[in-house]
Amino acid sequence: MLTKFSRVCMIVIIAAVFAIVGISADAKVKLTMVETITSPERTALIQGFLNEFTQTHPDIEIELISPPYEGSDQKLNLMLNTNQPIDVYEVRDFFIKGYVNNKKLLDLSEFTKDWPEYENLLPLTQKVMHIVDDTPYFIPYGYFIKGLFYRKDILEEKGIAVPTTMAELIEASKKLTDPEKGTYGFAFRGGSSEVKFTDVFAMSYVDNIDPEVGYMTTDGQAYFDLPQAIQGLKDWVTLYQEGSPKDSLNWGWNEQVSGFVSGMTPLLWQDPDTVAICLQRLGGDEKFSVAPMPVGPSGKVYLDYGNAGWGIASYSEHKQEAWELIKFLSSKEVNVPFSKHNGTLPISKAAMEDPYFSSGVYAGWKEMFENQDKYIFILLPFDKEEYAQFTQEHRTDFQNVLLGKMSPEDAAKKWADVWRQVYAK
Repeated sequence: MLTKFSRVCMIVIIAAVFAIVGISADAKVKLTMVETITSPERTALIQGFLNEFTQTHPDIEIELISPPYEGSDQKLNLMLNTNQPIDVYEVRDFFIKGYVNNKKLLDLSEFTKDWPEYENLLPLTQKVMHIVDDTPYFIPYGYFIKGLFYRKDILEEKGIAVPTTMAELIEASKKLTDPEKGTYGFAFRGGSSEVKFTDVFAMSYVDNIDPEVGYMTTDGQAYFDLPQAIQGLKDWVTLYQEGSPKDSLNWGWNEQVSGFVSGMTPLLWQDPDTVAICLQRLGGDEKFSVAPMPVGPSGKVYLDYGNAGWGIASYSEHKQEAWELIKFLSSKEVNVPFSKHNGTLPISKAAMEDPYFSSGVYAGWKEMFENQDKYIFILLPFDKEEYAQFTQEHRTDFQNVLLGKMSPEDAAKKWADVWRQVYAK
């Protein structure tokens, strides 16, 4: 017979066994995910996707951390540098090299090598995944790439065809310009980030820009002061002087879009996140559309591609589950609605075939993706410490060129010298 003490011990053991079984049955893997390009609407959208994921993965729960946008990058860096719990986090193009150098991003090769969806990704997506050390450190979720926005109603009224070359862009802008009536052709960008617009125009005059080495040609020359690039810079100045509002010397995004929507400047270069505001302000797409970017005398146009995506923290304790989440977020079923809301171009061939992106205002971007011998996606030298200061000095110099205080030749030589020195190190 069991003694009283034995019975008590057995009860305790049985209770402990049931407790352990209960814990095991109810145990869930907790993933921590951090987004940084935050807004209330976007956070709600992502949370909805995460809820879908956990419904089909009942053994996983997810905490979404969404810091205020103004300090979100600093918050993420603090969490990473102190090894706070993070499994999946938002990786932006400006910061990926730093994350890799600090060993905070996981090499995804073991996951992507057997990923059936890989072959369906756009060639650009496959390239961007491997942008650092030819290693897949993250999966992009979308791109910002410039297109030629044009007012269908105004061009049709004036009998002007949509420009397909830089020369046609200049001529169309001249024809549309009547300062006395307050109408012009092109929504010029002379303010913040003008370098990204000036580069597109001037580079299109050069036929051998190196897509992997920012601002250099394939034979190792800084492109700025090549004779053909200087001609491109001069023609860009002509476009400002004869086809754009004079105050566009200082225009940024808001002024460009306002000029386009009002009809003052019916031609505009902008990214796909501008589509939504044009649809809203113009009451749909009857009055505007987006064409492929014009090509230069080289027959090409070189376009940088802003991007961001999802990566896994190198120290995550739940790498397999984190990868399952990234696969889900990268699927067409999620990437299409996310891209529509986010104003980005999607990452896969299947997503680009969605009617929303394969027709209407997005058809121009689809054409560029399908003709990458003409529309060449290039990497700008964001990873160089000199880049930020260069862009500031470029704006000052370029405005002086527009005002006639500096010659195109002097400006081009100054810019070329900067990058000759950078790459000579």
